[in-house]
Amino acid sequence: NSDVVRPQGFDTLEPLLECPSLTVSLPSAGPHMPQFESRTQLNATPEQVFEYILQPANLQAIAPPDTQLIFVDPPRVIELGSRLTCKVQAYGTVQQLSYEIVELVAPQRFREQMVNGPLKLWLHDYIIEPDPTGGISLVNRIQFEPPGGLLGFIVTADKILDALEDGFHHRRQALQKIFA
Repeated sequence: NSDVVRPQGFDTLEPLLECPSLTVSLPSAGPHMPQFESRTQLNATPEQVFEYILQPANLQAIAPPDTQLIFVDPPRVIELGSRLTCKVQAYGTVQQLSYEIVELVAPQRFREQMVNGPLKLWLHDYIIEPDPTGGISLVNRIQFEPPGGLLGFIVTADKILDALEDGFHHRRQALQKIFA
């Protein structure tokens, strides 16, 4: 069983998959947003992993096949201020999403912010931390606000969190093979 400790005031979610590297928080009210975190331990240097994740072609390659993620005219390498547009299969339809890289500190972290898409807010931090057992941990931390209106009844925080759990499980396995 997987136990998840939540801050006071957070709703309980169904127990997560047998995966200690996932953390999910879902606020019940107030200014807090749902947050997802995934940690992937890799036998690599920060520079190797950072160089890999700064290339949209690599991010596309490690995406789950069922998402059909395709970047539209991406830069070869992400830089501060880069705009990324992608098409992705989600909730039975192809969505076009656009992100901007709003922070980049090599080789430690970068942040993408959704600038066009169905969610009210999407912040995705890619963080590289030293791992106490050697190598590094790639932390993906995502804060989001589900859509409002009628779409919000279909695309709920729980559904988004479930999709993130599935997607990052696939990404973790792909990255661990690449950096084995």
